Amino acid sequence: MKIAYRPSVLSPFHMMTKKALDTQNKDHPIQEEIHKSLGTFTFSATFERDTHSLEIFKNIPGIVCYICTLRKGNQVIGEGRGTAVLGKVNKYLERTVRFAFNSSLIDAVARSTKMIDALYLDGPAVEEEMKVVENPITDKQKSYLTELIKNNVDNEDERNRWMLDIPKLSKDEASEAIQSFAN
Repeated sequence: MKIAYRPSVLSPFHMMTKKALDTQNKDHPIQEEIHKSLGTFTFSATFERDTHSLEIFKNIPGIVCYICTLRKGNQVIGEGRGTAVLGKVNKYLERTVRFAFNSSLIDAVARSTKMIDALYLDGPAVEEEMKVVENPITDKQKSYLTELIKNNVDNEDERNRWMLDIPKLSKDEASEAIQSFAN
């Protein structure tokens, strides 16, 4: 005799309909989360000789060691180490150096993934960079607003801030700014 037990509570996946799993639908809640990850992220990588590793492995002849520090802005988000050994098997100088160099970069990127998640949760700075303007400012509005700013804003810092913000404005925001300067 076979007895089949059914769990008393269904898993969330069993309760989802086919429609709920359609993540390509533009109205699906996952689209908002995907949108947060889009954009351009700028990182800088600094490479140095890894003197600590060179000291530890001083008994190995022909060792090349790099340390790569990966930064997002001023924050260190990853540090990677790369080594290679010049010897009978690997006798090409450029290849040995490039291998150690690339290994340190790959290691830094791999180690930075958790830190990037932590920085991602900070939110506002990332969201501001990735702001998408649906109805961008027109060229006519842009030139007229530029002229109004040059004529009406005396403070140079304020004028520069306005000039940098012009390309980010939508049609409606530009119209409001024009009206405020015109009055």
